[in-house]
Amino acid sequence: VLYEMLMGKAINILLLFLPLAYASHVLEWRPTLVFWLNFMAMVPLASLLGDFTEELAMHTNQTIGGLINASFGNAIEIVVSIQALLANEIRVVQASLIGSVFSNLLLVQGFCFFCGGLKFQQQKFNPVAASANLSLLLLSSMALILPTPYASYAEIENEDVLLVSRIAAVFLLCMYIQLLIFQLVTHKDLFDEESDEKPALSFFAAAVGLVSMTMLVTVFSEFLVASIDGFVSECGISKTFVGVIILPIVGNAVEHITAVSMAMKNKMDLAMGIAIGSSTQIAMFVIPLTVLIGWGCGKDITLKYPPYEVMLYILSILISISSTTSGTTNWLGGSLLIFTYLMIAAGFYF
Repeated sequence: VLYEMLMGKAINILLLFLPLAYASHVLEWRPTLVFWLNFMAMVPLASLLGDFTEELAMHTNQTIGGLINASFGNAIEIVVSIQALLANEIRVVQASLIGSVFSNLLLVQGFCFFCGGLKFQQQKFNPVAASANLSLLLLSSMALILPTPYASYAEIENEDVLLVSRIAAVFLLCMYIQLLIFQLVTHKDLFDEESDEKPALSFFAAAVGLVSMTMLVTVFSEFLVASIDGFVSECGISKTFVGVIILPIVGNAVEHITAVSMAMKNKMDLAMGIAIGSSTQIAMFVIPLTVLIGWGCGKDITLKYPPYEVMLYILSILISISSTTSGTTNWLGGSLLIFTYLMIAAGFYF
């Protein structure tokens, strides 16, 4: 079964980069080479981490399984953020998290609509789930706006900004817990997914696999983060572009493929759950969690983002809302979301 899990996906051939990625760090190769080798090694690890998470969730009831998926669904983003936080790469942490939201909300969802729309003239999905997630995303944008009046551009570590950010982070996590209760307890009939799938691995094997993948991700993400400064100076691109556009690919590449394949099978609720659900997890769980972890570690990370990024964040959510209010999708709506993402990427590059 493990052999099938390793060899069953074409993306897992990238596991061949693991020894090269490790050697590049130990032997101190050029930062650009270290960055890209570790980047390539992280993609299949993210895929396997997702597989083991699903296997473990199948051994539990629907509520516990949902919590496991919610907790480990964005494990890559959490681990990379913590590593960058410990390395004092605050801008990279902020950029990679908001970039993950852009990636899921615009690129993944856009490709779902576009590819599904090429095969089916019109596709339907559950608007209640989409509305609940998008409303919470709008709430998260308020948490990004709140700290701004308290900070001047020169005083990033202002104590008031930190306090407001930490209070907002607690509120966001409370709201996320309520979303889980809504999805897994009080309104679970709206989110039920019919599946007769049985676990292929034992509970012990799935748990060991999950812990092993998490440890490997921790190691290689540390190498990846350590090479960012050298990579940025060698290539002449900004840390913001690395965080917003490049790093989210590590955690989202497999989700992209899964969501698009679901859309092309006309399973739009599953596709939307991956795209919008992942965005909500990042905004309501991972971003505030990172602020609180920073608080515990003595690293002053706030929710004060550059106004340009906050404006793009709010506009992206509004564009997504306008594309999903009807409960139906087509290829043109998908193209709109994809081009929005490309415009954002171009803006951050230059």
